[in-house]
Amino acid sequence: MLNLLGEHHCKVDLKGRMMFPARFRKQLENLIHHGLVINRDIFSRCLVLYPKPEWDKVNEEMSRLSRYNQKHQLFQRKFMKGATLVELDTAGRLLIPSILLEYAEVDLKRNNELILTGLGEKMDVWSSANYRKEILDEDFDFGALAEEVRKDIDQKTTG
Repeated sequence: MLNLLGEHHCKVDLKGRMMFPARFRKQLENLIHHGLVINRDIFSRCLVLYPKPEWDKVNEEMSRLSRYNQKHQLFQRKFMKGATLVELDTAGRLLIPSILLEYAEVDLKRNNELILTGLGEKMDVWSSANYRKEILDEDFDFGALAEEVRKDIDQKTTG
């Protein structure tokens, strides 16, 4: 089972290339040769990076949607919009498509720092500004969210 862990500060150059952290390369050593898929996040202005075998699982879920249901098709179009297969180059860099960098509000000329965080089977790619705003928000009550999420999990296991 894949369990990507860590938080890494990375630089992205003007061409949209990011040096992929060695620690993540090590964690993915048995999967990295399949490539990675990068896509927009559903809820936040960040990107999600999946090892290709994990993306294949997501794609399998998508294939269960009905092509004759308008909501299903709209969801699939919105979700898949921008999904791109990417590979590390010989220097260990990952080319992030410019349309996805725009979505994640990465300004290559002003602040080229990205935060890459492991989330088990996938990774988030954040602009440093959005990461500070959404993840490091000191006014956010993380304890209350933890209680709420725990209740959801408990209801699933007992219900």
